[in-house]
Amino acid sequence: MIQNETLAAQLSAANEDTLTALANKGLYKRAVKDTEGLTAEYVETDDTIQISVGGEQCVIRFPFEKSTCSCPSRTVCRHILGALLLLKKEVPEGLANPQTEEPEASESSKESHNLEPVEESPKKKPLVVVADDALTSEEISEIKSCAKHSLSLLGTLLARGLVRADSSMADAFELAAVSAHTAKMADAERKLRALSGRLSDCIDRRASFDIHIFTKSLCSCVSMLADLEQNDVTSKKLGVFRDTYESYPGNLELLPIGHKEVVRGEYQGSVYYFLNLDESVQPRFLIYSDLRPTFYSQDSHKRPTQTIVWSLNTSLTSMMYSKLLLKNAKLSGEKISGSSATEVVFTSKAELNCPQLRKLVITDFRELAESAGYNREKLFLIRVHTLDDYGFDKHTQILSMKISDRDGRTVTAEVKYFAENKELVEKIEEICGRIKDTEDVWTMLVSARIKDGVVVLNPIEFYDFIEDMDFHSFSPSTEITTVDPQYAHVLLKLISEVENSVVRCVRSGLSSTTENHATLIEKIKRCGMSGLAELAEQFFASADSYRHNLDKDVEKVLFDASKLMKYIILAENKLGKISALYNMNNK
Repeated sequence: MIQNETLAAQLSAANEDTLTALANKGLYKRAVKDTEGLTAEYVETDDTIQISVGGEQCVIRFPFEKSTCSCPSRTVCRHILGALLLLKKEVPEGLANPQTEEPEASESSKESHNLEPVEESPKKKPLVVVADDALTSEEISEIKSCAKHSLSLLGTLLARGLVRADSSMADAFELAAVSAHTAKMADAERKLRALSGRLSDCIDRRASFDIHIFTKSLCSCVSMLADLEQNDVTSKKLGVFRDTYESYPGNLELLPIGHKEVVRGEYQGSVYYFLNLDESVQPRFLIYSDLRPTFYSQDSHKRPTQTIVWSLNTSLTSMMYSKLLLKNAKLSGEKISGSSATEVVFTSKAELNCPQLRKLVITDFRELAESAGYNREKLFLIRVHTLDDYGFDKHTQILSMKISDRDGRTVTAEVKYFAENKELVEKIEEICGRIKDTEDVWTMLVSARIKDGVVVLNPIEFYDFIEDMDFHSFSPSTEITTVDPQYAHVLLKLISEVENSVVRCVRSGLSSTTENHATLIEKIKRCGMSGLAELAEQFFASADSYRHNLDKDVEKVLFDASKLMKYIILAENKLGKISALYNMNNK
């Protein structure tokens, strides 16, 4: 039994919620699985416990987030969580939980996360207005404090720039995410963890890092945190920690239409694609994902394990040729739950060449331009009328396919080559050769998005047996047909120049060389985008003011950047669809 009374008391008080708050739900579940049936072998010192878990040496201390592990992780890892779970079993029976006041504990926890602590006078606490009956004034005060601290971190990052960021900054964002979890700020936690992960990618010089995505994520996080700090706090603004799955009425009839392995990134595993055969229900395309975090895996290239779900006695992969009837199914948008209450009650041979699927096959690529999201992927079935060209670029390591619809409109499908997906790229290249050499009718399941005013496809599955029946019709919206797409293309280029200026600021920091934006602002005004010009001028002015004044207001620069980026994203969404249509006809 553990002799250290303080540690024993804190371990006794620890539960699933408090341990999850130290990391995330996925790591907690992994730790539970890793420690099943194990017993603790540990050594106590004055104020720590040394214990071995999974071949790694952990030193447990309180607060638990200050515990350390010999693995590469810089934050609370699955080994530390496993150690806490094992040590919890060693707490003497009947030990009372520690009596601590929650507000004081949370403030102490937050203080340990601050890179640059903000000193506040205890006599001048901000007025807290309770705008949601579900939240207490103490909880709202904690939320606003957490938002303020997180904004301070974002300001520090913007001031220094990515070029000067190191691992301690990524750790600080991870700890801020832990604080957000404790304060029940679900959306903030997700955004802060995403920033931490992307920041680590940047520091480690991973090819997957995209500074444009990082900049937009940073500005989105600023906008959300500023709203929480400055305005009324409601439960709706905080978000929820888990997707809310709702029971599907009746039985859910699924037709498997595709499967892919995710072999790169923070999560790896399998994604399964289905068609809901009930034509009266939206969305028609449904997804089941079995993705697991790889942050702390010793072998980042380890292949995913087989997915067993819905009371099946075999893997889901082996059932992808069978139509499935699910009882007690639960959905969250397009996502299917892996709930233990859901079960397959009937199977039969899958027939993909069916009217329900053929009706969804797009033959007019203008529908992709209108329905796809800007930098957000959406599923489509498309008819390949002609494969005009395909090839592998050794410099970009991308296999690209130029595909035309029946009216000659073209889009490009791309697959990025990695060592882990070599077989997939080779298989798609082989299929491209077959499409060119035969007159068969080919259909593709793709995810599509609009990027830089162009529709970009990511191929998932190819079919050469689905009949060419023109069930699907499409009429473009008035907006797309009345706005000059070539002009939209010009506006997007100007918007991209403004975005690149913000990106350069994030990369180099606010103390970087001053740029002259007068010519760019004048161009924007001449094109009639007065709103963009005003927001851009505000951001450039606040950035210049930060560089040249001793009284540096980094928070104003943050807020101006977030307002500008919000406008840019809205403009890209609207103009991107129109520009994508123009580019289809001019390649």
